[in-house]
Amino acid sequence: MSRPMQAAFCTAPGSIAVLDVPAPSATAETTIVRVHACGICGTDLHYYAGMAPPPKVCLGHEIVGRVAAPGGGFAPGDGVVIEPLLSCGACARCRGGEPNLCPKIRVLGSMAPGGLAEMVEVPARLLYRVPPGLDLDLAMLAEPLAVGVHAAHLADIGVGDEVLVLGAGAIGLLAAYAALVRGARVTVSARHPHQAAAARALGAGVVGAASTEILARQASTPPDTVLESVGGDADTLDLALDIVRAGGLIVALGLFTRPVTLAPLRFLMKEVRIVSSMTYCRRLARPDFETALAMLARDAARLRQLITHRVPLAEAARAFALAADKSSGAIKVAVVP
Repeated sequence: MSRPMQAAFCTAPGSIAVLDVPAPSATAETTIVRVHACGICGTDLHYYAGMAPPPKVCLGHEIVGRVAAPGGGFAPGDGVVIEPLLSCGACARCRGGEPNLCPKIRVLGSMAPGGLAEMVEVPARLLYRVPPGLDLDLAMLAEPLAVGVHAAHLADIGVGDEVLVLGAGAIGLLAAYAALVRGARVTVSARHPHQAAAARALGAGVVGAASTEILARQASTPPDTVLESVGGDADTLDLALDIVRAGGLIVALGLFTRPVTLAPLRFLMKEVRIVSSMTYCRRLARPDFETALAMLARDAARLRQLITHRVPLAEAARAFALAADKSSGAIKVAVVP
């Protein structure tokens, strides 16, 4: 029988429990990663806030760690990040480098045991080696940064493009950074002072989160692209439609928890394209995860500021309370076994 390990579960809205569960064992197709840190994501917070039924598995998909059992060309002790998409590997989408669109996809931390635990079992094909010189603490941001990288290439953001990012959580800030790297002029809507400060430190302009302020600020130069990262029950997709230039593009990164309503006449007359962005892919010459890791290695000092808190796994309930309360100054909370 496997020895027990600790793992964090959302047992009810507002309730996080750290339980003893059997440690995973490697199979012929999988390996074991000993978790170094796992970030708390907006999806995890949706469960915590009662906006979606909590999963029966332990949470967490922003995972960095060290290989504990050899496999797939990795040796024990190798530093790795995990692409948390369990896809079939055989369908047309998987063969085309789009495991994020696999009809049989399961996501770690929602549909399979996640990384808010001491160890996690994954297929070795989901592992990316942490580059030399990049520490594991910062490499934890590879997963959310890959989300931003994917959104930026879906939007085909280029030099000189005007980009507005709605939302200044970790996903919004990292999407803004991905657009900045591609040479865009980026403005971020931020609700809290610490979020505004983080956006400015990355090189973005800042506008408040009130719709009237955003509309007034962008009226003279409507953005070519709006990256929507708020989701939930916000009206930000309709706000994006109001703000974006005619013929522009909206990329939806946020996970909405209710049906979205758009002004139909405005949608028709502006001839706007709306694209949903599902995590990340391997369709390009370099997978989104590899691009994210290279960015982290190249610009560690600027990106490190986004990890605001590190909390032991045994105190996961406190970590979630911090992440949910933006007055705490939280941007990315790391849970550390």
